[in-house]
Amino acid sequence: MSTARFAHLCISLIPALFLCSAATASEQLSLQGRGEFYLNKQNDTAHYLAPWWQQGTGQFGSHTEAGVGPQYLVAHLETDSDFSATVHAQWHRAPEAGFGITEAWINWNPLPVSGYRVRGRAGIFYPAMSLENTDLAWTSPYTNSFSAINSWIAEEIKTRAVELSVSRPGRFFKSEHSVQWVGALFQGNDPAGSILTWRGFALHNLQTSIGERVHFANYPSIAAGGEIELQPAWVEPNRELDHKTGYYTGVHWLHKDQTEMRLYWYDNRGEPTTFKDGQYAWDTRFLSLALQHQLTAEWRLLAQVLKGDTAMGEQVVVADYQSSYLMLNYQWEQHSISARYDHFEVTDKDLTLTDDNNGKGHSWTFNWTYQWAAHLNLALEHSSLQSFQPNRTQWDGWQAHAKQRSSSLILGYRW
Repeated sequence: MSTARFAHLCISLIPALFLCSAATASEQLSLQGRGEFYLNKQNDTAHYLAPWWQQGTGQFGSHTEAGVGPQYLVAHLETDSDFSATVHAQWHRAPEAGFGITEAWINWNPLPVSGYRVRGRAGIFYPAMSLENTDLAWTSPYTNSFSAINSWIAEEIKTRAVELSVSRPGRFFKSEHSVQWVGALFQGNDPAGSILTWRGFALHNLQTSIGERVHFANYPSIAAGGEIELQPAWVEPNRELDHKTGYYTGVHWLHKDQTEMRLYWYDNRGEPTTFKDGQYAWDTRFLSLALQHQLTAEWRLLAQVLKGDTAMGEQVVVADYQSSYLMLNYQWEQHSISARYDHFEVTDKDLTLTDDNNGKGHSWTFNWTYQWAAHLNLALEHSSLQSFQPNRTQWDGWQAHAKQRSSSLILGYRW
């Protein structure tokens, strides 16, 4: 049996496994949720710097308004066997308003063997490469908006995968070091790279639901009569188009519960000439390194670097991309204060002259969160972002350079 057929078979068994688990242990179902309401004010900017999901070229996910942010629900089902199930659901207003599932998987967690832990999961989920998005439903406990790296992962990097991990816990082996290897085969992530190439990196907290369509500006180069007119001004990141199986692999390292590293390689092995139902398969791959270090009881340092490349068509679109962030977090009683710096860049490598996808930028984000009550918190967040996107000049009068500033007051709750 080919790896592609094996992966597809395992993934197709998920609904049956979930129903079987529910039938045997429905009393062990746990539910958690969180959500937010916000007021947002941005500096006066040109109309074309509206968010991409409103067909603008801006790189903030929200616009000047008061509104309801994402609302999350997490369902976890424990059984008396080695299997359990997890589902992350959400309601949000953007990119497309409505209810959806962001992740759903079956866990396999047998007893350790000679101290080593072998675990598996099958379903649709993010690779566990982030040390920033570690809170409920893949949100961040530090800031409302994610880093540029994890904002992109939230949009386009979600896999229909079978994953296996093997870990060597330091405590069992009387060592200060714990190590884990992770590997997965996946499908359903062929268009990844689309929105990154045209819009560039962005800052937001918008997770794409399974099957959701993400719109972006209808650049003249992809509009009717443009050089890449077959490409629509939207992407459905979870589509499977070329029936090739991608993979990712990673290593986790933990030292004394104080220093942690996650190193991952991702390759969707896309066939870039495949075009089906308005979507191209993109050949997208990247290396990600995430680090965190507990400096003191109150201070924590986090960082991540991502570097990769993507291609679509017969060398029609070819681009390298890279991004990094450095964040410092301070925790004291009910207060959490975070400061994060992001840098990002996309380098156009193709010869399609009318479609310049070069872009770069950097941003600062500051967040203060106060734990008002057991289930309520209040946060103030300010971000400033400077970007250079030459493809904005495809329209007359639009400027490549932009300076955006966003300030938000956020009321969050969880239960």
